[in-house]
Amino acid sequence: MAVELAGCNEEAQETDAVAALIAAHRQAMAKVESLGNRLMQAEEAEAALIGPRLDAVMAEEAVVRRQAAMAPVADVCELKMKAAHFERLMNDGWCDVDSDDLHELLRSFVDLPI
Repeated sequence: MAVELAGCNEEAQETDAVAALIAAHRQAMAKVESLGNRLMQAEEAEAALIGPRLDAVMAEEAVVRRQAAMAPVADVCELKMKAAHFERLMNDGWCDVDSDDLHELLRSFVDLPI
């Protein structure tokens, strides 16, 4: 398996890790949604405890989203998988996809080995 540099801190990741990164991002989004729902239903004292945790989980989600965007694609199947995931994110309003994430996503498509 080929190993290429990917991620914010340029850690080595296997090129077939796209599916795992997308799954990790979905898990991170589920955590954000769960804590967000708890925060909306919480009393004041409990909300004060949940708020900082929610901020931390949202930061983790952003990191995983960036890693998924930056992950190099090994073939057309992985390209389609990433494109579909980010299309759902943008169309369904699941999370905010910033321009840097989109830039890295497109860069990973351009670097597709032919």
